[in-house]
Amino acid sequence: MNLAYQSEPWFAMLSNRVQQPGAVRAQVARQLGISAAALSQVLNGSGCYGDGTAKTDRIADKVVHTFGRYSCPHLTAESGGDDQVITAEQCRAYAHREAPTSSPREMQHWQACRQCKHRDASAPPVVRPLKARGSRKVIPICTAQEGSNASPL
Repeated sequence: MNLAYQSEPWFAMLSNRVQQPGAVRAQVARQLGISAAALSQVLNGSGCYGDGTAKTDRIADKVVHTFGRYSCPHLTAESGGDDQVITAEQCRAYAHREAPTSSPREMQHWQACRQCKHRDASAPPVVRPLKARGSRKVIPICTAQEGSNASPL
């Protein structure tokens, strides 16, 4: 069964990423900032994604901004207007690094990245701390002891 979102470009990008040699779904999910279960459900068209009750907008956005390509305004201007396309990983490396001190050219690029429209979209996923679920009260099972008239709960 083919679902509508499975024919979209972001889904093809995600499928290709998962099918690369050495790719592990759990690592791809971690890069996207989603659970491995959600990734599997999207790829397989199962669960809430398969029956259409869950939207894929958020995952599509994460896929594009994690594995997609951007036209870099700074590199395009530097090359005289020829469109310079870089991967999201390269964009993230330029935009979210410490200020370079070794090269004036690199400093100009870093400053341009600070004001670029792609900067927020290429930000690395935020690692969220694990939260403990509500605690459950454990009721011990009482057993009748030998020679006792005590009854179990």
